[in-house]
Amino acid sequence: MSTQFSPISGKLGQLIFESPDSGLLPRLEFFIELEFQEAEIDGELVKPFFRASNIVVEAKSWKDLENLSHEFPWAPKLGSIEAAMVLFGEQNPADVVALNFGGAEAGKLSVSFETEVDFEIEADRDELGQIELSFSDFPLEIAPLKIATSLAKRCEGDPEAISKAISEIIDSSVYGAVSRVPGGFELPING
Repeated sequence: MSTQFSPISGKLGQLIFESPDSGLLPRLEFFIELEFQEAEIDGELVKPFFRASNIVVEAKSWKDLENLSHEFPWAPKLGSIEAAMVLFGEQNPADVVALNFGGAEAGKLSVSFETEVDFEIEADRDELGQIELSFSDFPLEIAPLKIATSLAKRCEGDPEAISKAISEIIDSSVYGAVSRVPGGFELPING
């Protein structure tokens, strides 16, 4: 890994996503976020942030990811992961075509993957070019399951109606009760 990019924390996010306008029914999606140590690049102090989203696999909860590997097509093909590193005020595209999850321990799930971030397109940083990053057994804090705003609106903000709407999509034994939080609704993880 480039010495300029040292990850300090990570999160495995979960979201019940739907897109009524495009006919996409509610589904469970995951995303990975990594924060990096502040670094000096070309005399500028920066704090890189990486996000890989639109991770769709056959799963009813984050527990279904444990000790499994998943492959994805190259972006922008259907089923690919949308990934980028935010740096220099730009979302610099990255490719992630495989994720290897380990076991869960103390509210964290480990992940291993490789990516290549392209700083030439958006940030126009030819001096950085394309940088390969590799993460091995990196611990991700497992975040609560968020509910899409459109689903919450369709259920008129009723936690019981939301629970019923997602009951076939998730393994409810892995999550706590639907609750209102700032910005929407979520389900905490159990143990």
